[in-house]
Amino acid sequence: MRIYTYFALFCVSLILASCSDNEDNNISSPTEEVVPGTNHHILIAYFSEPLPDGVDANTSASRVIVNGDLYGSVEYMATVIGEATGADMVRIQTATPYPGNFDDLASQADNERQNNIHPALATDIENFDDYDVIFVGYPIWWYQMPMAMYSFFDEYDFAGKTIIPFSSHGGSGWSRTVDDIAGMEPNATMVNGYSISRSSVAGSEEGILQWLERIGMLEQQN
Repeated sequence: MRIYTYFALFCVSLILASCSDNEDNNISSPTEEVVPGTNHHILIAYFSEPLPDGVDANTSASRVIVNGDLYGSVEYMATVIGEATGADMVRIQTATPYPGNFDDLASQADNERQNNIHPALATDIENFDDYDVIFVGYPIWWYQMPMAMYSFFDEYDFAGKTIIPFSSHGGSGWSRTVDDIAGMEPNATMVNGYSISRSSVAGSEEGILQWLERIGMLEQQN
């Protein structure tokens, strides 16, 4: 019974941010190596649901502490990208907030996944058409994007835009989410994204900057 309990707890710890602790930067869909064009108007749209105070940031899939500051794992990645590119940034949020308790959040996320529920969003990007490059960030929940991300792609037209995904995970890398995005947005250009294990996010700044340089998106390159 004790062994079963430990195994169950281990499985639950992987649910909300599903590769190893090494970076997993390869994506499964054909993509551009660099962002085409110049003089971009850039948006970072990210989904991050850090668990509340009292949850150990060393073991939580959604929280990191960097230089004494607390971030959601994807929020931290978005912050590094924003500072390096000069992009505008918006957090994707649902109209009904997710539960703060880990077990309840995992249960709701699984229910949405199994029933293909696309939750309503509170986020409203009125000037979305003004942007030509969109960084899209998300954690891996139950081996796919949070269903709120599907709501996001439902709501906005990415035709003619460049999409650059970034993600944190705890065991499944991209989990074919880039294929999902490419399928939903066939008229957008996809550029090589950046996926990293949640346990490496706190020390990921240099890797993120090197990736941005490779795809031509450091601010001084634009």
